[in-house]
Amino acid sequence: MPYKSLPDSVVKKGCMMVYIWRDPKDTFFSLWLFFQKKKSDSGPLDSLEECFDMFCLGFSGYGPYLDHVLAYWKAHQENPDKIFFLKYETLSADPLPHVKRLAEFMGYGFTDEEEKNGVVEKVVNICSFETLKNLEANKGDKEREDHPFSFYKERVFQERKDRRLEKLSDSRHGSSYG
Repeated sequence: MPYKSLPDSVVKKGCMMVYIWRDPKDTFFSLWLFFQKKKSDSGPLDSLEECFDMFCLGFSGYGPYLDHVLAYWKAHQENPDKIFFLKYETLSADPLPHVKRLAEFMGYGFTDEEEKNGVVEKVVNICSFETLKNLEANKGDKEREDHPFSFYKERVFQERKDRRLEKLSDSRHGSSYG
């Protein structure tokens, strides 16, 4: 949900939020794959190129992606004790320190004993995509064998589109958020 669409009761009461954002190229590709798998009755969506142009212009269910991320980044800068802001790719590259930071942010940090006993590693393992995608509940819609669906994908993106998104991001917001 866009930050500006949050109810006042959430923003003004200082509710704690966790915002994990994705690299724009991965966000676009995930969105495109999702739409391709969930085609409407009117047929498949436009080509990858047309969908990419729409994404770069800001057409999506949640508004322009970079504006969405930037709004939460600014809110995090103003309220770092209330908004935990983290890039997904940073989290996935080295999850242990970020899971520890997240637990501390939520007020439930790990004890020294829990850390020594490998509890942080166990939490990371239990919450990993590898573990989650192998759960029976995530192996497709059992009620609709004729229409199986999975949210898991492989990473694929062309350099040209990558450069275009980086240029768009830098021109609109700079590269200040991390």
